[in-house]
Amino acid sequence: MKRARIILIILCVCALLGGWRYWKVKQANVDTEGPVLSADEDEIEVSIKATDAELTEGVTAWDETDGDVSDNIIIETIEMTSEDDSEEFEITYVAFDAAGNVGRLTRTLVYTDYRQTHFELTGELRLAQNGSWSLFDYVQADDYIDGDLSPFITIDGSEDVQPDSSTGTYKCTLSVTNSVGDTTELPIQVEIYEDTYEEQTFRPSIVLSNYLTYVEKDGRFNPEDYIDHVADGGTYMIDYGEMIETEKNGETVLVTEKEYNEEAGNWVNITEIGISSNVDTSVTGVYSVLYTYTSESTGYDCSTRLIVVVE
Repeated sequence: MKRARIILIILCVCALLGGWRYWKVKQANVDTEGPVLSADEDEIEVSIKATDAELTEGVTAWDETDGDVSDNIIIETIEMTSEDDSEEFEITYVAFDAAGNVGRLTRTLVYTDYRQTHFELTGELRLAQNGSWSLFDYVQADDYIDGDLSPFITIDGSEDVQPDSSTGTYKCTLSVTNSVGDTTELPIQVEIYEDTYEEQTFRPSIVLSNYLTYVEKDGRFNPEDYIDHVADGGTYMIDYGEMIETEKNGETVLVTEKEYNEEAGNWVNITEIGISSNVDTSVTGVYSVLYTYTSESTGYDCSTRLIVVVE
């Protein structure tokens, strides 16, 4: 009995030693090293519309166990590296081997045609006190990479610009960040006015084709191009010709060239609209153009503003 017990103990010890040795051998053969990624160039220049295949061109992955695993390469992240250079980013690639190990490589990515997000104003930022509106209804954002970012716009100062706010002019800042971490900001001014009977009946308005425009640095800019028409008891189109003297009801009067030629419609000469601009297209920045007009029939005046971003 004692002999059998000794033999059983020896067998148990041998089994434990054998299991431990098997576990050690198996652990030694486990693949714990990820693939090694390499690239032909440390920097890649592509269009913003480049495909994943173009972005991964020249990048390979080699694994000591599985060999070439370049087909497993994917793009993990694209992130902006510096606010000082809006064209330069870091792109990180990853590749997996059969054991699930990961290898990474990061290199510089330059988008040759990248631009920051562009905002758009859907109307004049002159809003009636106690009206039913939200400032967010008047702003949109379009991004080269992500498309429509309008739902992600934040407006610093918008808490002060509400339908029940006091009349006056308020300064706010639009802000939005795209998927590569590039944040774009734009200062705006919002006017809250009292919506009186006189305002609705007699006050004219200058209607622009756009209330926000982007101009390339050193590009052409003409503020007259953005005037669509004047509303003054009716729609008045803009005449860019010279004022002409003519006889009307026995008096000598000045009329627009369009009126003189008896063209259909109502006309306002461009000289009747005041234009004050600080735009300098040789320097990047945010500028504004102020348009003013006084109704000849009612004596009421009006103004509207165009925001110009030189980039």
